[in-house]
Amino acid sequence: MKLDILAAKQDDLENRSRRNNVRLVGVPEKAEGGNLTEFFESWLRENFGADVLTPLFAVERAHRVPTRPLPPGAPPRPVLMKILHYRDRDIILRKAREKPDLSVDGQKVALFPDYSQEVQKRRARFLDVKRRLRVLNIPYSMMYPAKLRIVALGTTCFFEDPKEAAKWMDHHERQLAADHE
Repeated sequence: MKLDILAAKQDDLENRSRRNNVRLVGVPEKAEGGNLTEFFESWLRENFGADVLTPLFAVERAHRVPTRPLPPGAPPRPVLMKILHYRDRDIILRKAREKPDLSVDGQKVALFPDYSQEVQKRRARFLDVKRRLRVLNIPYSMMYPAKLRIVALGTTCFFEDPKEAAKWMDHHERQLAADHE
């Protein structure tokens, strides 16, 4: 019991330390040249507009996720960026959702909040339900740490268990399909 409490505290501390981080997936290796921090600071200003970001916007540091040498044809390693101010991080993530055509060197990229592996695993359990929601064009969001919020049928539902969310979808599928056609 005490071990579970300590593990939860450790995970919470890890996620708090990642609070201002953004994970950028899909950036081709070596596309950034010599200085990742400067490259992505100017890339973010160009793509989201310097007028949208705060006057003190800065990328504190940036690096690729360390790993063994990649075999040929492997996807590029994600880039982690620490944004100086949380407001800029939130603006960047919100604008990235609104702008689905982000790219670096012609390669499509995606931005995500940076969470611990434990939180990522808990969120990944909802992938099937989220896929079904996207097919039906139903708005949803993931709340921290791993809670699915669905806005449908004139109500807002919250699910911490993907099985409960799937049951709810099964029970309301016809009605959901009819409402969003």
